[in-house]
Amino acid sequence: MMNLFDYIYYRIYTFFLKQRDNVPETKGSVLLTVLQCFSLLSVVALVKLVRDFSLPPKIYLVPFVVPIGVFNWYRYERNFDIEKYKARWSHELKSERRKKDWLIVTWFVLVILIPVSIGVLRHNLGLIK
Repeated sequence: MMNLFDYIYYRIYTFFLKQRDNVPETKGSVLLTVLQCFSLLSVVALVKLVRDFSLPPKIYLVPFVVPIGVFNWYRYERNFDIEKYKARWSHELKSERRKKDWLIVTWFVLVILIPVSIGVLRHNLGLIK
C-alpha cells in the first residue's frame, strides 16, 4: 500500500515541480493526505448506505485526520530524498505514466464525488433515507 502512496506522492510532486511551484513537496503531502482522508470518508459513506449508524460530530474526525497528515509530512517532507523515487519511476514509459495519471485523477474525483453525491441525495433531494 505504501508503494501506491509513494507513487501518487511522486506524481503529484513532479507535477508541481514542472509547474515551477516553490513547495512541491508540501503540496504533494497535503494532496496525498486529502486523497487518503476522502478515501476513508467514501468508505464510511458507502458502509453507512448499507448499514445505517450514527456518526459522531465532525470535530471527532480530527484525531483521524491529523495523524495521517503528520505521517505524510514525516515520510515525504522531513529529510525528503526525491532521488529514491526518481530512480524507481523516472524511466516509466510515457503511455504507462499517462494511464496511471488518469487513474489517480479518477480516484481523486471519485472519492470526492461519492460522499458529496450521497449527501446531496440524502439531505437535499431526500432520495436516500
